[in-house]
This record gives sequence, C-alpha cells and structure tokens, in this order.
Amino acid sequence: LQMLRLHLPDPPADSEEEEEAAAEGAAAQSSRSSIPMDAEHVELVKRTMASVKLPSLGIPAWASQISEDQWKDVVQRTLQARQS
Repeated sequence: LQMLRLHLPDPPADSEEEEEAAAEGAAAQSSRSSIPMDAEHVELVKRTMASVKLPSLGIPAWASQISEDQWKDVVQRTLQARQS
C-alpha cells in the first residue's frame, strides 16, 4: 500500500462554530431523511443495492491492485489516527 501511496487526505480544519452548525444541520437532515422500515423493506433495499453495478471506468487503477480488506484497513487506521 505504501508503494501505491494510498492515503486519505486530511479533513479541512473547522472552527468550533462551523462544527456546531454542521452537527445541527446533520441532525436536521437525518431526521428529515429517516423513514421507518420494517424487515421486509430492509431486505428489499439490500437486494436492490446488491444488484447495482458501477461501471469499471469509475474504478481507479489502484483499486484493482489491492483487496477490499486492505482498503478497509487503510481507512480504519487513518480514522483511528485522526481520533487520537
């Protein structure tokens, strides 16, 4: 992975006021976009999403060189490093 120079960019620095406003906006958006779903609807969404295929042109060349588990590890380590 180091040879491929894969990394996640650092998030932009936000002021406290911007962070609070973003949190309030996210909470409002979440409450508007949430809908109750029973198990049958959840399964319908899962089946539908499982059939979605992205065009191969949308996949960067480096993505074919590492496994999904390797990429997840890169993302998780980066997030953990930002939290500490």
